[in-house]
Amino acid sequence: MAPTRTIRSKFAANGSDKSKRSIKSPTTSSGVRKAKPSKGPKLPPPKQQKSKPSSGPPKKKRRAYTEKELGLPKLNTIAPVGVDRPKGKKKGKTFVEDQESMMTILAIVNANKEGQIESKMMKSRQLEEIREARRKEAEARQAQKNSKLVRTS
Repeated sequence: MAPTRTIRSKFAANGSDKSKRSIKSPTTSSGVRKAKPSKGPKLPPPKQQKSKPSSGPPKKKRRAYTEKELGLPKLNTIAPVGVDRPKGKKKGKTFVEDQESMMTILAIVNANKEGQIESKMMKSRQLEEIREARRKEAEARQAQKNSKLVRTS
């Protein structure tokens, strides 16, 4: 048989590559490559960009308005009794400052609730009377059926 040779890379097909490697890459005794100084042109340091000159006088500071000047409402304040709200304003809690007006409001609310309770009681009484009348009618019918059965037998 003929001797065969092994090819380590496609570029090393002809001859040994050890001699070529030692020529191409400069290495030190420790096996580290030295960096080659680049011969390319050095760029000058970047220049600062000039800003555009301002045209006209400098801008004035805007005036800061207070809440009072803008007419903003204060939050969580008590509205005095008898003061009407503007028409576009939302409805909210009504705070009462004096005891007498609070008691009158409570009396009105309680009267409304009692009226609702009374009307419910009246409705329940009427329904109970209707049920009682139906029960009596059913008992009368049952009595008539029983009397008919007694006569026929």
